[in-house]
Amino acid sequence: MGTQQRIAWADMAKGYGILAIMVSHVFTGHPVSRWLFTFHVPLFFFLSGFLFREGKPLGPFLKGKVRRMIVPYFALALPIIPAEAAMSGPGAGFWNRTLELAAQVLIQKRLWPIWFLACLFLLEIIGYILIRLIRNDMLLALGAAALGALGVAYARGGGQPLPWNLDACCSVLPFFMAGHLLKKWDGKMDAFLTGWKSWVLFALLAAGNLAFGWESIRGEVPVLNVFANQYGLPLRSYLSAFCGIGAVVLAAKRMTVAPVSYLGRNSLVYFVWHQTPVITAIYYFFPRLGIPMEHYPSGAAMLAEKGLELFLILTVLTTLNELLLHSKLKWVLGK
Repeated sequence: MGTQQRIAWADMAKGYGILAIMVSHVFTGHPVSRWLFTFHVPLFFFLSGFLFREGKPLGPFLKGKVRRMIVPYFALALPIIPAEAAMSGPGAGFWNRTLELAAQVLIQKRLWPIWFLACLFLLEIIGYILIRLIRNDMLLALGAAALGALGVAYARGGGQPLPWNLDACCSVLPFFMAGHLLKKWDGKMDAFLTGWKSWVLFALLAAGNLAFGWESIRGEVPVLNVFANQYGLPLRSYLSAFCGIGAVVLAAKRMTVAPVSYLGRNSLVYFVWHQTPVITAIYYFFPRLGIPMEHYPSGAAMLAEKGLELFLILTVLTTLNELLLHSKLKWVLGK
C-alpha cells in the first residue's frame, strides 16, 4: 500500500475513533458507551504505533516529539484551567483552584483528556528504546505483552496513576507495539484481503469484539477504561479491543467519508477539548436553560438531547480548529 493510501486510511480510522470517543462520553452509562469503550482509546495507541518512526537519532526524535506533543499539551491545557476553575463554583476560590489545576497539569495523573498526550509522549520514548534495543519481532511482542501485564497487575492491585501516566504506558504498550509490528505485514495483508474476504474478516472481528466484551457492554464488569485504571476481565478486554481495532481498520481501508477523514486529520482538538471544557460547559448550562439531561420523558427526547450535545461539540470544536489552523497559533496543534 502506498504512503498516500496508508495516510488516508489512518485518517479515516482516527476519524472513526474520535467519533466513538465523543459519542461514548455523550452517552455515558449507556450500553452504546460501554461498547465504544471496548476499543476506542486502544485504537489510537495502535494507530500511533503503526505511524511510529524510530529511524531518527535520539536528539532529533525527542525534539520532534516535544514540538508535536508537549507544546500542544501545555498550550491546549491553558484555556481549560480557568474554564474548569470558573465552573467549580463560587466556594472553590477561583485563583486557588486555578493554581491547583496548573499544578495538576504539571504532574499529570489522568487529568482531563490531555492525559493521552502525556501518556503517548512517554510511550513513544519507551517504544523508541525497546525497538532500537530489541531487533527480534517475537521478543519485542513478548516484551510488550509482559509490560502490558505488569501495567494491568499494578492497576488491579490498587496502584494509583503515576506521574505522566507511566503506569498507563505499560498497559497500552501491547496496542502500540501491535500497530508497529503490523506495519511490516500491511501490504501483504491488503493483497490477500480483497473483495469478499475483507468483509468476512470484518464480520468475524466485529463479532469477536462483541463476544469478548459482552460482560462489559452489559455492565456486568467494568469496561476497558485506561483513564479510570479499569481493565474489566483483562484477557477478554484486550481480545475485544484488538478485534474492535481490526474491524475499524478494515472499515477505514474500504470506506472513505470526507467528514470522518477531516475529524481524523484534526483529531487532536476534538480529543483534548471535547470533554473538558465543552461537555463540562454543556453540563453546566443545559440544566440552567431548562434542558433535561436525565429522567427523559421518552427515548426520542433522550436521543434529541444527546444529538444536540454532539452537534454542539462538533460545531464548537470545528470552529476552533479552523481558527487555529488558519492563524499564527497553529503551533498550538503541533504544526
